[in-house]
Amino acid sequence: MMYNKTILNLFFFLYCCSMLVGQDIPNAVLVGYIYESNNRGYLNEVKVTISSEDSVHQLKTITDVQGKFEVKIPIINGTYTIEAKKSAFQTGRTTITTQGRRANEGIFTKLELSRLPGYTLDMTLTDLVDETNPGAPAYGIEGAHIEIYNNTLQKEVVNIAKHPSHRIQCHLEQGNEYIFLLRKEGYYAKRMRANVNVNGCILCMEGFGTVTPSVTDNLTKENTMGTLGTNVMMKKVVLNEKMKMENIYYDLGKATLRPEAKPQLDELAQMMYDNPQIVVELSAHTDSRGNNQANMELSQRRANAVVNYIKAKVPVQKNQIEAKGYGETQPVNSCVDGVECTEELYQQNRRTELTVIDILAEDPMQVRSLSSMMQERNFDLILEANNQAYAEGGATTELYHRSMPSKPQTMSAAYNGYKIQLLDKKGDLSTNHFLFYEFDVIFIDLLKEQHYAFLIGDYADYKTAQEALVNYKQQFPTAKIVAYKNGLRIP
Repeated sequence: MMYNKTILNLFFFLYCCSMLVGQDIPNAVLVGYIYESNNRGYLNEVKVTISSEDSVHQLKTITDVQGKFEVKIPIINGTYTIEAKKSAFQTGRTTITTQGRRANEGIFTKLELSRLPGYTLDMTLTDLVDETNPGAPAYGIEGAHIEIYNNTLQKEVVNIAKHPSHRIQCHLEQGNEYIFLLRKEGYYAKRMRANVNVNGCILCMEGFGTVTPSVTDNLTKENTMGTLGTNVMMKKVVLNEKMKMENIYYDLGKATLRPEAKPQLDELAQMMYDNPQIVVELSAHTDSRGNNQANMELSQRRANAVVNYIKAKVPVQKNQIEAKGYGETQPVNSCVDGVECTEELYQQNRRTELTVIDILAEDPMQVRSLSSMMQERNFDLILEANNQAYAEGGATTELYHRSMPSKPQTMSAAYNGYKIQLLDKKGDLSTNHFLFYEFDVIFIDLLKEQHYAFLIGDYADYKTAQEALVNYKQQFPTAKIVAYKNGLRIP
């Protein structure tokens, strides 16, 4: 009988366990509201994470337009931590307890978030409105490549290959300079700059449209934080379209560029660098006064001067920009030989124009990230300053590993293995490039005409190269591993 009683007890225990296994853990309903400090309104799209004390239970959700979130949490007679994150705001945390709570009982909480010093920039990206038809609608541009680089910290903060919306939001922190580069097939690339309480600017926006406080979120009393709205317009690339270059000045009767022309020329050089897909003709024109042949020769020299300035400023592709002088042969008004005109009408004919004569298919090898372009520019500026200091005899410390550049090494035709590509560069190869001062051995690989890759290392297998790559990623975000067989790249 004792044996039978033990068996019965065992069966009863197993039955009770089986009943418990099928039961769900009772839940409570957690309802929360998240709002901005100083009662400035509820916050939508806040990322909320709810974690149990032992981290066994973790739930994630997001607030709606009313700043509300609602989830079911297991009643574990313990404490939950609620963490709230939203761009431009400090992370907020609070705790709740489920001690003594009943199934399906409501638990209510609220959480206040403080805005970080700086601004939320709300950009709308649209087509450039036709100036001849100011009432024409502006259409939103979607699918643009959006890049934002923090030039103060020298790091990439945004890189979205195809942004799904025509609206872009980002946070600009106090004490930082930001560079924006927007690209979209069929449009000119758009480069912009924002200084936020840095370089003598409280808030300086270059290249943007009108920047105003957002209608949904005004600036704070001290104008030190808040949301700013702006409409950024991108211009379509049109074949054979002529664009007049304003403020290109020369000395009278000469082809010498005057200092006042430098800002416009620098802007033009940057445009050519950011748009490697366009081939342009840079043309110079004179008025009808003077000898026809002399005017033709003068205009050609002036066009050459502009093109030479651009090529010295940025590494444009070979044959990307062509200089052409037309003298007085293409007037834009009736001021021709034998016709007396006002100085204003003569000035209209004395002009410099840019004409798109070809639009090339996008070459992935020609598309460089904003991060790599800014990184190279910043290193070149440091190198230039260092060389200038040595020339003036004022340098006391080395800015680079080497005081003299190393000699570039070419790829052996018999090489098999892996290397780390730090950067690639378009334009003429110069041994004054900063990498030759940074490293004792730099390998050069010609990707295509006037387009070079800079590589280091010699690794027998991919795993070893991958471990080494980690050491260079912070300084060179675009660095990657390249495999070679018989001296040739393996795609």
